[in-house]
Amino acid sequence: MTEESKELAKTTDLSTWDGEIIGTMTRPSTLDPNDLTGTENIAPEEIRLPRLAIAQGLSYQMTPGDALYIEGLTLFDMFNDQTNEIYGKGPMHLVVLQRRTACMEFAPRKEGGGLLDPDVPKNDPRRRWTKSSPELAKADTPPAATDFVEFIVMLLRKGHAPEPIMFSIAQKNKWNRRAADKITSVVGLRHAPIYASVFSVDTHIPAKNDSGTFGVPTIRDLGFIPKDTPIGAALYNHVEAFAKSMQGKTIVVERTADDAIDDSMAANQEGPAAEM
Repeated sequence: MTEESKELAKTTDLSTWDGEIIGTMTRPSTLDPNDLTGTENIAPEEIRLPRLAIAQGLSYQMTPGDALYIEGLTLFDMFNDQTNEIYGKGPMHLVVLQRRTACMEFAPRKEGGGLLDPDVPKNDPRRRWTKSSPELAKADTPPAATDFVEFIVMLLRKGHAPEPIMFSIAQKNKWNRRAADKITSVVGLRHAPIYASVFSVDTHIPAKNDSGTFGVPTIRDLGFIPKDTPIGAALYNHVEAFAKSMQGKTIVVERTADDAIDDSMAANQEGPAAEM
């Protein structure tokens, strides 16, 4: 036995293992992508999808000492709010699998945050701007509830398996609305399945208003998945199968105190005048 073999034997002898191991977020190349042993009976409605979030100045993930703090996260980085993996500012490619809208009410952050009502009705007064005083010429108090356009997407990154994640865009400012409208318009006018298109998202260009500077997503249309290539056909079949597996299912997304005010896609709410 060579010295190298002896050293390898030492490192693979589990009888002396100290119980510690460092995991990796990069999928090992030795894993068989077709081996799903033990996951066969997990239904889509049992899966809690993570969210694609953007680090803002007041995000808990940016606050040292907070339980949600992510070391190495910088302003306007995108990250996975479930695994804490940092994606950076992109661009990253994604395929939309499903689109939905929602309106939710959250407790104010100063009161601890948290989801109060996950399904605020369409004509509910909590969705309207109001006046803090009758003497005011225009409304100055933001709605208690927040409108969201949410896309379940397959995140595509070089060297990684396609990753399902929720891309939740709160409709609180024109930059967020522009991002959501871009995706909605493209998939709506393309006359193809929603999962036939590829987009990119990045956060290189921050936005600014009277409330400050904040990160917003920039969306670009990259066209159709190239089904006439081997890799394109494989990707199309993968996203098609996943999208169809979710039909009629309720996909759960974890909501945190950050969603109310400093959600990655919801920073800096603008007043009614900003709609014009």
